[in-house]
Amino acid sequence: MSPRSTRAPLSPRTARVLAAAALTTLPLAAAAPATAAPTVNKVVVIGIDGTLYSEVLAANAPNLGLLAAQGTLARTSIAPHTTMSCVSWATALTGVWDTKHGIKDNDSTCTPAPFAQYPTVFTQLEQARPNLTTESLGTWDKIGMIARTGNPHADKVSVTQIDPTGAGVCESTADSNATAQVVSAVTDDGADLVFTHLDQVDITGHTLRGIWPQAYRDAIQRVDTLVGKITRAVDARAAAHSNERWTILVTTDHGHKPEGGHGGQSAYETASFVIARGPDFAGGAQNNGYTLADITPTVLDLLGVPAPSNLDGRSMRDGGSGNPAAPVPNTPAIDSGATGSSSGSAEAAMVNNPLCILGSGSGSGSASGSFGK
Repeated sequence: MSPRSTRAPLSPRTARVLAAAALTTLPLAAAAPATAAPTVNKVVVIGIDGTLYSEVLAANAPNLGLLAAQGTLARTSIAPHTTMSCVSWATALTGVWDTKHGIKDNDSTCTPAPFAQYPTVFTQLEQARPNLTTESLGTWDKIGMIARTGNPHADKVSVTQIDPTGAGVCESTADSNATAQVVSAVTDDGADLVFTHLDQVDITGHTLRGIWPQAYRDAIQRVDTLVGKITRAVDARAAAHSNERWTILVTTDHGHKPEGGHGGQSAYETASFVIARGPDFAGGAQNNGYTLADITPTVLDLLGVPAPSNLDGRSMRDGGSGNPAAPVPNTPAIDSGATGSSSGSAEAAMVNNPLCILGSGSGSGSASGSFGK
């Protein structure tokens, strides 16, 4: 038998030191894991007024082309829907066609009343998820009116055709100002939904398309540059915030006749398009089932809010509400009339047009009958 140990017991201090040393030898895996930030969806919707996609293809528009190449493109007709701006933007921002919301023009029926029965996407989001940040940053006062309807409405509403002094602003300047606000909303606010409306393509369609087709394309090129600024802001924000999934949707409210103007049912007037770029949309694909009425249901779906059952549109994540095999509108690019860049006299004609200076090309005032959106 071995002799009994005669070692003295450890002092309390020594025991504590040895216990602490033992804890430091535990595997690092035993430490509590860091909690990753939850993944969140965010959406930017870019509305480009009065824009024919056939003319986008004919113009120098690399940023729109890149969005289409990286996402899914739809080229559709909105017939028999009324081809006026308030009518179509109401559809984009509610998810129902004019047969339901009842807006038929830019004036007498373009009022807050229809949005009591068919609330905007802003109201639907704010009611379901009041912590979301929603912003409408557009050029046209009617867009501002729509975004301010309902309770609650969009968190921020800006109309850039009206400067702080109350004077009108040229559409090209208003578009640039709206774009700067969108970039800030994305970069600084990290807003959950940003809707913007850019106007100068439409006003150029009304004033110059019939006599100088290149002026219309030059307006598309200028807007394309603004689209590029927004896209780069989104991509930079997404790169800096790995938990954010950003989707960009681009659409238009109507087209333009070869001689300029709209409101009827010709192929040129009813032509529309949608571009959807984001994690849920295949790159370089075409799906003509996406429609103007699908904008709101898609935004609701991406931001986790159930769509009301009375909507005409359907989330584009589920294929949209239209016919994916629908033919592309027959709207060949127009090359007749004056040729060359519109940077000279035609550009000056647009800038000096009273509709541009007064900002009344939106359909407000007496000019709306002739040049209304």
